[in-house]
Amino acid sequence: MNDQTQGEQNHGLQEDGGNGQAMAVAVITPSGTFPNDDDYRRSYSAQQVKEVLHAAQEHLKLTNVNDWVAFVENRPINVDGTFADNHLHGIVEIEWHKHEGGGGA
Repeated sequence: MNDQTQGEQNHGLQEDGGNGQAMAVAVITPSGTFPNDDDYRRSYSAQQVKEVLHAAQEHLKLTNVNDWVAFVENRPINVDGTFADNHLHGIVEIEWHKHEGGGGA
């Protein structure tokens, strides 16, 4: 993945009709990266985040993700909402895994 953050300008991504702004999305899990370590998937701002997570689940053959949570830049996101609802655009790297427990002494 590159170091460009999701908030930077991305001149190669255009709006596509009713789908909203085109964007590049990667999903990073403990079992691997979707679509792969060197690429992003084209998605759109009007698309629900859970659609991309479902594609990642199938591609990476993940079986039990019911208690997993998604984060972008260490901020939890609503997977039932769209990318626009979550204020995500441009290049987005979603970290998706079980919630890390707190604790401490």
